Amino acid sequence: MRLRALAWGRALVLLVLCGVSARAQLPVPDAPPVDAVVSGRVVTPGREREIGMPGVMVTVHRVGPDTAGALDSARTDAGGRYTIRYRRFGSDEAVYFAAALHHGIAYFSSPLRGVRANADDAEITVFDTTSGPVTLTVQGHHLVVGAPKPDGGRQIVEVYELSNDTTVTLVGRDSLAAIWSAPIPHDATGFAAGQGDVSPVTLERRGDRVTLAAAFGPGVKQLSYSYTLPARAFPLTFAHERFTGVFEVLLEEPSAQVRATGLRSMGEVTTQGRQFKRFLAQSAPKGETVRIDVPVTSAGTRTTVLVSVAIVIALTMVATLARALLRRRAPRDDRPAAAESVETLAAAIAALDARHDAGDATLDDGAYTRERAALKARLSASLAARGDAS
Repeated sequence: MRLRALAWGRALVLLVLCGVSARAQLPVPDAPPVDAVVSGRVVTPGREREIGMPGVMVTVHRVGPDTAGALDSARTDAGGRYTIRYRRFGSDEAVYFAAALHHGIAYFSSPLRGVRANADDAEITVFDTTSGPVTLTVQGHHLVVGAPKPDGGRQIVEVYELSNDTTVTLVGRDSLAAIWSAPIPHDATGFAAGQGDVSPVTLERRGDRVTLAAAFGPGVKQLSYSYTLPARAFPLTFAHERFTGVFEVLLEEPSAQVRATGLRSMGEVTTQGRQFKRFLAQSAPKGETVRIDVPVTSAGTRTTVLVSVAIVIALTMVATLARALLRRRAPRDDRPAAAESVETLAAAIAALDARHDAGDATLDDGAYTRERAALKARLSASLAARGDAS
């Protein structure tokens, strides 16, 4: 029953999205309005059997590509039974379902099929709540590492399947208190919560953690989020904070590699026109280290070369200046000296060019042009002075 409710939560999003897409591509005439009825029970787990919950408010909702909202509601009787008459209308792609509110938490039925729904489709299971110590187990952790962007950054997508193996709904001490968290790399930028079985607004980044602040009922729920890592964040190394039932890594770059004791290569997979290398581990233990290596991007190589050239030029300038100071202290001869050292000026021009090519934020195009013209004029004067002296 819990898994059925979970599958319904995922299907709802897919049905609505697919409905909007289909409507945009090929309009379908609306079906004529029709009266419908749903009869079911609201129950909670008992020691030997499920117990009917009296006095619970149940509401029928409609979600479609045209409109969405509550239609009608009723309270359950002494045995937890309810009956609601409502009208189905508009798009055939609309989804109807019943929702029960218990201790401030909403619980949902399966989609209501046809004009008469009862039995399993109309049954809703509710649970008591607790803010006490309930551990959410990690049934699955999926990590996707995309190919590099032009700036060398890579998009990372993480998907978790978490399980509440108790018979109570876990809630935070207050609306902002986290019930679960996971680490996120310090260099990550552009965090965004993704689709899943929890509302994206309940997922947020707090420092180097991603936190979940939502009511979590018994069963399995999926959540996802994405962020971008710069090239300097690799190789990426982390350790599992918890035992993980299934750990999966997808790498888009052919030469990227992942290393962990239990990971095994599963070949390649293609999704949405993108090809990934797939690695899988079963029963990954807490504390196991994972390392992801990616090839050096051309952007990263170019930056490294420019920095190296700038360092060499700076060292050359220091050596040239030292020689000039030593010559200044040496006994003077009768030959006239050049106004400025040709080597020093040439090195200064080279260093200025390197800063400009590297995109130095403190050197705009105007300042670069003016400084280079001034250095070039001084170099010409020094060369002329050297020629006169010879």
